[in-house]
Amino acid sequence: MKKVLFLLAAFVFCLQINGFSQKSRVGFSTGYTSSNMYGKIGGERVTDDPKSGISFGLLVDAPIGKSHISFQPSLNYVQKGRVTFNENTRANTLKEWIAIRYAELHANFLYNTNGPRGNWFIGGGPTFAVDLPSKKVSKTDALKTETNLNFGKESNSDLRGVDYGGNLLTGYRLKCGFFFAFNYTVGIRNLVPVQDGNDNNIRNHCWGIRVGLLINNK
Repeated sequence: MKKVLFLLAAFVFCLQINGFSQKSRVGFSTGYTSSNMYGKIGGERVTDDPKSGISFGLLVDAPIGKSHISFQPSLNYVQKGRVTFNENTRANTLKEWIAIRYAELHANFLYNTNGPRGNWFIGGGPTFAVDLPSKKVSKTDALKTETNLNFGKESNSDLRGVDYGGNLLTGYRLKCGFFFAFNYTVGIRNLVPVQDGNDNNIRNHCWGIRVGLLINNK
């Protein structure tokens, strides 16, 4: 809870900074995500399938001076994880997936074309995410089980909780404020809880398609 409150405080701070710009606009977005986790465990490369999810959040877009650059922080709920498939001894398909939930703060700097009917934008920035209640799910043709993921740095932890990395963003926005965008977020923190001299590592990768609306500041 403390980590989530920290993210909220950071986002409110961004709102205060953007409040100095009369052309700043607040908005919201929602969309589809496809995520996976890459790395090596026990010397073998992780080759799992991507997991689908959703995201939604709040954002602010504030032009910087009279340039084509704007600062766009956003606070998002994002579903990430990975999917594995195996065959058990009874030949029933066994599907397992890790469903991770994050509260994720993006701090993007965007270049805008500022066209007469709308504008293309492209840019990126750092990201910081904290874990929300998440699960590991196993499912066969006849049975489904769920267990809570344990986040931390101890030997009994499944993953480290806090993640950070970078985000790339591009899209198109109409003059009315409606926009669609594509983003790719890569985690740079190794989420393996314990490092005992091994080279185990695993990191989040996620791309998303989203739509949203910016509201003019009156």
